[in-house]
Amino acid sequence: MARLLEGRVALITGAGRGQGLSAAQLFADNGAKLVITDLDSESVDAAVAAIADKGGDAVGSVGDVSKSEDVRAALALAKDRFGGLDILYNNAGIGFSAKQRMGVEMTDLVNCTEEDWDRIIAINLTGVFLMCKYGVPMLTERGGGVVINTASIGGLRGGPSAHAYAVSKAGVIHISRLIARTYGAKKIRANTICPGVIDTDMIHSHMLMSNAARDAISQATPIGRIGTPRDIAELALYLASDAASFITGQAIAIDGGMTA
Repeated sequence: MARLLEGRVALITGAGRGQGLSAAQLFADNGAKLVITDLDSESVDAAVAAIADKGGDAVGSVGDVSKSEDVRAALALAKDRFGGLDILYNNAGIGFSAKQRMGVEMTDLVNCTEEDWDRIIAINLTGVFLMCKYGVPMLTERGGGVVINTASIGGLRGGPSAHAYAVSKAGVIHISRLIARTYGAKKIRANTICPGVIDTDMIHSHMLMSNAARDAISQATPIGRIGTPRDIAELALYLASDAASFITGQAIAIDGGMTA
């Protein structure tokens, strides 16, 4: 079976767990060489080891995507270890789990503190800006490449809470459109994945706390189930591959029909 990303170099942020880890494993299975980034060394090391155990080639970089020096270090690793970059997948972000991990509350704009607003925007939006600012020139050096940004259906529609989160994700969608329009002539494609309810740690503390909650969400989803990280990884693989060579500037909802 042909491997869709054979010989290509991909950097995936937030790849130590959840959607990012699933994508990293699938990309490696399809021949990509990987730079895996995340906030903590334990998850990064485990992800790199898991890929190596299956015969893949990956290296880890620990850092915060909202910090320029960490972003540039991760991108430099792609250059030093693999010679460049072909696929930039900006998956890192914070959502409802940030309350437990960072003390950041996902609430409406009136109740959102200025500190929480700044942190959410820094990670979810500025992190994508920094990765693209320093990563797009590396794609250009290779004669083109792919940018994949993770947003949310929250960036496509309004809601009663998580306003800073929704604003950050709407910004991510527009960054992808801007990259597609500005750098398309340089053979760079940029698209946004907009997940719905996906079974990851990020939403367990908010939406999937009980079997009853899981059942309610499944019943409210036209396709009748909650999404999985593999669902998102399969879409990311397609967008990263030549099969999607005429797709750019799009915000693709992958939500089981919730926004239909």
